[in-house]
Amino acid sequence: MTIEPKEHAVDTETHPADKASKWDIPLESDQWILSHNALRCEINSMIQALGTFMGRIDDDGVPQWAVNTIKEWWASHVAHVTNHCKSEETVYKPMFSERFKWPAEIDELHDALNSVKDKVQTAIDRLNAEKSNLVAVRDALSAYEETMLKHFEVEETTALPLMRAYFTPEEISPVQRKILEDAPENAMGALIFAMSPDGAKFRSDFMTVRSIPSFVWYLAFKGRLASYKKDVVAKVEAIESGKEPAKKSGWF
Repeated sequence: MTIEPKEHAVDTETHPADKASKWDIPLESDQWILSHNALRCEINSMIQALGTFMGRIDDDGVPQWAVNTIKEWWASHVAHVTNHCKSEETVYKPMFSERFKWPAEIDELHDALNSVKDKVQTAIDRLNAEKSNLVAVRDALSAYEETMLKHFEVEETTALPLMRAYFTPEEISPVQRKILEDAPENAMGALIFAMSPDGAKFRSDFMTVRSIPSFVWYLAFKGRLASYKKDVVAKVEAIESGKEPAKKSGWF
């Protein structure tokens, strides 16, 4: 989809669409897309894991630990995606609407995403030892993923290029930084993990192009990646492997 920024102007004289050339960070490396990639990775990894897991169990063979693990993973994901969508609706949309017309399709897909998310929640609530209910969760997640991907595609081909046409990097950078600071703890870890599980690409790409000092990795980012792996990735890996996650013991 190709969009013509000038056609979406609120006032071409006051706010012309002439800022795109000021952006040095490639479009695919924009924080908005990286945040989308984190959610893409998160949801698809569980769908794939469930497919593997279902091949290992019989009709009444879903163990309680798996039920609990899937429900805990979903609760974490809901917090992640809800915060992401809230940021778009309460931060991006009001700010951007002052300079360009916010694409109506984004709001329509937000509503559709909420609808399919509710269906996943219903399937999650019904999850028990019956394999058929696990299949229902997997199918609901697949429908949810499909809607999510459509939603992301529209934002990335409309609102994102419009943002870059109507706003400078200096105007957007503090806004995006604040969005990450206010996000759930695992949102930052998810973004880092989706770029590369060891954090190397985040350090070489995200931090370098934004002139973030290397020592900040140890102060602000390394721990969040570790927490995400422990709190979210480990649950996906447990479902995929069919092995109950290790339980905490003692004080640590």
